[in-house]
Amino acid sequence: MTNRKTTIARIENEFIFNAQYQLTAREQKVMLYLISNINPLGSSFNIQIIPLKEIKNILITKRSGSFYDEMLEFSARISTKQIVFDSEIKLKGKKMKGFINWFQSIVPIHNDQGAICLQFQFSNLLEPFLLELKEYTQINYLEALPLKSSFSIRMLQIFKAHRNKMAKHQKKSKLSYGLEELKTLLGVGDKYKQWRDFNKNVVQVIEKELNRDTSIKVKAIPTRKGRKVVGIVFEFSNKALKFPTKATQEPITASLSFDFLTFAQLKAHKLLVEYSVTDDIALEMINRVGGSEIAGFEDWYFEKVIGIFEAKTNQEGEAAKAGTLVNWFLKKKIFEQGDHFATLMERLQARKKQLQKEQSDAWTNRLLARNMTSEEFKKRIKKYK
Repeated sequence: MTNRKTTIARIENEFIFNAQYQLTAREQKVMLYLISNINPLGSSFNIQIIPLKEIKNILITKRSGSFYDEMLEFSARISTKQIVFDSEIKLKGKKMKGFINWFQSIVPIHNDQGAICLQFQFSNLLEPFLLELKEYTQINYLEALPLKSSFSIRMLQIFKAHRNKMAKHQKKSKLSYGLEELKTLLGVGDKYKQWRDFNKNVVQVIEKELNRDTSIKVKAIPTRKGRKVVGIVFEFSNKALKFPTKATQEPITASLSFDFLTFAQLKAHKLLVEYSVTDDIALEMINRVGGSEIAGFEDWYFEKVIGIFEAKTNQEGEAAKAGTLVNWFLKKKIFEQGDHFATLMERLQARKKQLQKEQSDAWTNRLLARNMTSEEFKKRIKKYK
């Protein structure tokens, strides 16, 4: 039995880029959830015993009918779903297809507490793609939960895998697909014969959902041969999500509202207030901080700021220290330039590298949390914990 400890699904890049399968959005979310339970350093798959109430949280739906009937339908459907891949074996010049089932078995049981559960056993043939990983991508399944389209979830994984490889070398990435190639990858090779239908129901949905709900910004550009669309170029990059204010419904770009602080920003705010900085000024200080190297780690940034300040100041007393810190930070901009800035960033980077090396789950959750409000992040963690 596997006890869930992480929200991170680790998948070999070869599988992400090349596997062909047809899973609904709900099925993909369950699959990412189950993969997140796998120990990638293990030598074989453990049996996973998942209470139905946990699956219900992922498959939350407005459908009519009983959850019992839905579980019967889900178990029967997902147990027959296959993964298709191109093998190296050729017959009459064409590569033969290979087929793997996702699961060896899905069995209903009671756990030790008497709760009704489903017992999942992944197919052993998937071990090269989920165990002893070499070049892999980490997908936080919480990021996929808001997505309603199976195509969006599939492309989210592909874009993230590509960005993991290329982000250090290029600010924006590109992937090109022939139209039929992309349809095959997404499992709709026999659908959407007309470009306008494929564009409306697949391409535009991918753009809309990923740009709205994830840390990937994407633009799809059709390629043409004459007047006919023959392929698509996806241009994509990493981004931090922006959240609308209640008053204007416009993205926050120049100032922060307390309700829309991220997890790390909220912790930074608490840290500054505990140092006797007022609420409003603490918000102003956090709003001053920018740059991708600090985003998601604002609390650590201000810990370093206060540490450097404490080593340099001659002030005594809480109020005097707080006032001088604010003056240094907002007016003199001491921490935005020179030796103090260099020291600050060096210490921050060292701590980030240590977290990434020693606690990869915490590192990935930090990256996810920087793209949503603190309240939203807490709700997701609590709901799917």
